[in-house]
Amino acid sequence: MSREAVELLRGLYERWSEGDFSTVDVFDPQVEFARIGPEVVPGQGGPGRWRGREEMWRAIVEWLRLWDEFHVEAEDFIDLGERVLVLSRQTARGKLSSTPVEKELGEVFTLRERRIVCWEAYWDRDDARRAVGLETPDHRSA
Repeated sequence: MSREAVELLRGLYERWSEGDFSTVDVFDPQVEFARIGPEVVPGQGGPGRWRGREEMWRAIVEWLRLWDEFHVEAEDFIDLGERVLVLSRQTARGKLSSTPVEKELGEVFTLRERRIVCWEAYWDRDDARRAVGLETPDHRSA
């Protein structure tokens, strides 16, 4: 499944990068979604855990409402078997502040039967790497 999982996620990120967020078809009805990290925007759209497609999409809509000119792109896909770590980049402009924001994320997807059953979006890529048991760039052996 791993190559299929990476290809499914490539397609998902292509759609997202084009602004198409109507991608419910790839998520399991009971998907678990988490936005993880202390630096995530506080309040609505901020960190938390949600279960099921409806709650997940509500959390995503709350996130998207914070931004103008929102864009997401995948930079790398790391195949971990049943899971895939996606190193992604989000760029946007704050809707209220007009402040430009650029953030590198680590997103861990767990797939079963060609459906995403868990999506953990880490605000810090090193936290995502540690969560899946990979070395972080600043802790590599010489």
